[in-house]
Amino acid sequence: MEFEDISIKLKGKLFLSSMMGVCDADFCASRAAGCAMVQFGAFVLIKDRKERNTYWPDPDRSKLTDLMRSQFGKFRKLVRQEETPIISANVFPCEDEYVGLSAHTFIEAGGDIYELNAHGGIGGDRERGTGSMLFIPEHTSKLMRWAKTLVDAGCPVIIKGRGGAIPDYTEHVKQLEQIGVHAFHINVRDESTGSQDLKLLEKIRKATNMFLLASGYAKDAASARLLFSTGADCVGIAQAAMSDPEIFVKCAKKE
Repeated sequence: MEFEDISIKLKGKLFLSSMMGVCDADFCASRAAGCAMVQFGAFVLIKDRKERNTYWPDPDRSKLTDLMRSQFGKFRKLVRQEETPIISANVFPCEDEYVGLSAHTFIEAGGDIYELNAHGGIGGDRERGTGSMLFIPEHTSKLMRWAKTLVDAGCPVIIKGRGGAIPDYTEHVKQLEQIGVHAFHINVRDESTGSQDLKLLEKIRKATNMFLLASGYAKDAASARLLFSTGADCVGIAQAAMSDPEIFVKCAKKE
């Protein structure tokens, strides 16, 4: 699916934002009503790990393809509504070799839009240059290299960051837009205040024309509207969806 078509489907809508250890086929299907998009994962791709599961898959290309294809296929079978939500996957590569590999795997498995996790952390990220540490100065060149690899793979691409990782994202989003990244996803959760950092979202909106997704403390129609009114093109709900399977339908009715 071309990003132009994806953006039309997502504009002004809600999506299920990925949650590590939660967003598999069953959970995504159970929250699909009212969603324009669901995000699987995060899928952490790391070489040296004994225990493997849906969220810590074997990064071997064929095994990763089989896992993603199985998850996406199961989701599509479970969702019984007129239009199936767009399928995204949040991917957390830990090695250069897994960036392009995971993008091609995602495409082969039938996904619609790939999201690079430059948002979370699994330990050792500063030294490795992974997760939210991709945005710090010493690893910015790697972030841009990875972004270019994903764009060149031919898959629609989202880069996801979070509030608090760095003070200012404006130069990053400008560079990502020049590279050809299709969308930027910012988690605006300010854990120090327990509120949405709307100023962060506003600064990013002013810095880029990329399609902009926002999530973080979006728990009802009112908090989702705040993100839309501050410049988000599409708003994600995560934790609030865990306890309320109908939250997307409820929010859509109150828009």
